[in-house]
Amino acid sequence: MKTVVSALAVAFVTTVGAGSAAQAAVHKIDFSAINLCPSTCTGISYTGPSLQASMSFNLDGTTWLVDQASTGGDQSGLASGGTFALSPVPVIVTYGTGDGPITGLDIVKTWTATTDVNGTPIGDVFTETLDTLASITRGGPHSNLIGFDFTGTVSDSAGIFKMAPADMVLTLNQAGGSGNFVSASLTNSAMQAIPEPATWVMLALGFVGLGYAAVRRSAKDRSALAI
Repeated sequence: MKTVVSALAVAFVTTVGAGSAAQAAVHKIDFSAINLCPSTCTGISYTGPSLQASMSFNLDGTTWLVDQASTGGDQSGLASGGTFALSPVPVIVTYGTGDGPITGLDIVKTWTATTDVNGTPIGDVFTETLDTLASITRGGPHSNLIGFDFTGTVSDSAGIFKMAPADMVLTLNQAGGSGNFVSASLTNSAMQAIPEPATWVMLALGFVGLGYAAVRRSAKDRSALAI
């Protein structure tokens, strides 16, 4: 019996030691997009004396066009030319004169995957909720740029991504200064660690070992009390 317990204990220790290696496999989202205004919205607006000194912006029901998806394993199901939307409409973010962080936001990005990583047509629905404005990057006094880094989580109907940490960097640009058209672009990334099958086996063995040891200890304690 001691041999069994020892073997299971070794399996448990091995599991703990292998934990970091088991996280090497990941699912990834990695794409960039540009807004389709003014053809699909009435234009991006902001409050403040200039874009770089603004205190809030309104994306006003923008639709976004994917201009590049990573060829290194992006699993968003979005190919170049795919589109997605932001909600609620209109999307208004108020940030004042600070540089973040701001929590409690509720920007939701949704899209339906058109193909999987192998190019097979699918209908996987993704929902990404960005609830924190982590930082704001303001340009200099003569700059017409301002950048935002939003963080949150993403999940999909197929269960590939389950509340995976997500990040969206949004850049607004107003070429020519105040009164001119505001364009926007973004990059989107997320990562979900995938434990390897062998890790689940080792974890199961580890828990069995701990349970067996606990039962043996309890039986031993009862025997000692009976004497």
